Amino acid sequence: MYSFTPEQIVSFVGHGTTITIKSNKVPVKGYLYTIDPNTKNIVLYDLDQQRVIIVMNHDIEKVSIDDKDKIDVKLMDSFFKYQADNEFTQEWIDHQRERVIGLFEKNRIPIHYDEPVIHVLGSARVESPYVATSVVCDNALIRKRVRDLLLQLSR
Repeated sequence: MYSFTPEQIVSFVGHGTTITIKSNKVPVKGYLYTIDPNTKNIVLYDLDQQRVIIVMNHDIEKVSIDDKDKIDVKLMDSFFKYQADNEFTQEWIDHQRERVIGLFEKNRIPIHYDEPVIHVLGSARVESPYVATSVVCDNALIRKRVRDLLLQLSR
């Protein structure tokens, strides 16, 4: 994706980023917040104007990352009010993990707990904070079924 590995993209979050637009060759500058893995659209945070810029994949000609210009990701998260709304305490995470393990055992689904990951059916993983969006699996059918099970806990 844009000639970067996923590991590089994660390490670039918070770095100054310049994107050259295909249609008008005008550079768009901001701090990298995320790259959507499906659409490859890029989300930048403009610190000066306190706004979000979304650059669509089809209009991106070039992406440049400045290794020296970086801001704290928590600053961007606070702008989105993400951190405060989604902060899980360790106590809540521990309780949720026990609930998830109990749910799998109750439904006789084979699991293996290897802290901090719950391995399900030998192919899926449930990672902290052990909610439906924490399920990772290459098999879409198994991923959906495990997520559906976890959604039962939120009802």
